[in-house]
Amino acid sequence: MDIVTGFMIWAAEASTIGVLLWTRWIYERQPFYFTWGTGFLFHGIGVGMVALRGTLPDFVSIEIANVMALGGIGLWVAGMLQFDKRRVEAFIAIPSLIFVAGMLLEPVRTNFSYRVALFHGAASVGYLMLIATVLWGENGRSQTRRVFAACVGVQVLSSTVVAIFALISKPQSFAAGNNSFLLLLVAALCFIAAIMSGSKLINERNEAKLKLLAVTDPLTNLLNRRGLIDQFHTLKRIHSGEGGLLALIHLDLDGFKQINDLYGHQAGDEVLVAFAKIGTAAQRGRGSFGRMGGEEFASIMYVANMIEAASVAEAIRTTLKQQPINVGDHQIPVTVSIGIALAEIRSANLDTLLSTADRALYVAKTNGRDRTAIGTESDVSIVPAIDHADTQDAPVQASMTQQVAALRRIVAIGK
Repeated sequence: MDIVTGFMIWAAEASTIGVLLWTRWIYERQPFYFTWGTGFLFHGIGVGMVALRGTLPDFVSIEIANVMALGGIGLWVAGMLQFDKRRVEAFIAIPSLIFVAGMLLEPVRTNFSYRVALFHGAASVGYLMLIATVLWGENGRSQTRRVFAACVGVQVLSSTVVAIFALISKPQSFAAGNNSFLLLLVAALCFIAAIMSGSKLINERNEAKLKLLAVTDPLTNLLNRRGLIDQFHTLKRIHSGEGGLLALIHLDLDGFKQINDLYGHQAGDEVLVAFAKIGTAAQRGRGSFGRMGGEEFASIMYVANMIEAASVAEAIRTTLKQQPINVGDHQIPVTVSIGIALAEIRSANLDTLLSTADRALYVAKTNGRDRTAIGTESDVSIVPAIDHADTQDAPVQASMTQQVAALRRIVAIGK
């Protein structure tokens, strides 16, 4: 098999992969599939036109063909950037621009061996760009990415050797460059290996996406019940050697059925999404906020003491109460009842925390709603709240005194 036949096989493989990626793009509408598919088609068509030199006009089989083949490499880099959700930059055109700039030089334009060296030099630059994009991207230290980069690295080595060989032996046609066929064969094998590694990257991404969907609530994008359970075990493992407490805060929106009945289920969904943002903002990196189902939410947090947990719960409750949720032309007032359970991190048991928090939430509901209650092993206590005090309109100094008294009562509950 001569090198021209090898080029045609390479072109057929690349074009077939391009069509398959386009088919995948039509199904999933992920932009990197389209970009990679276009890159493979450009590269395949370009290499095929190079192989047809003598049949096609020189301008087509040399200038256009090589620019297309190198443009395909640039599009592979662009697809990798999209795969990692990064912005596509203009530097992806560098391989093609190197060839265009080189062809402006008369000795290069008229000499076959110089053109071969120019093409493979530009290709090496493109492959190095691809390696950098793969290794500096999302999770660049993964084993699959390293294998992928290694396969592309062999392409760099092969292209560099072919370029050097072209400059030394100065072949005047593909037929005269028979010794380079073995190097191109090695490059073709690594090209296939790189494609296989890329396929594994896509599979790993899809698996990670499925895992994320399994622990995420589709409406609010919060963790679901399963995700919160995983978070409990994660926090317990991370902080097992420390002191402190694990807090489970169980929240239930008051009168949510009436909101759906009065304003419609679409409005109800918007209320849930708005409340999810309030709850998430209150975490401040101490834990995770999630949706247990329906109008029930929960927070798993690592806290220093009971006051910290109660403060977070009260911040969520008062923020929601003071900020009616705008849905269309309506301002919907919403309140939430909250139950808190705590346990030392080393001995924390999720079932016990859930049971205690549920019991505290029930007490908050039955004592007028819009309340926070803290459950212990033997008792449940309502957290004092200024907005429920009889002296609601008292001067600021009186309110401050009442806040201090409330915090002292929380401490007493903890003891």
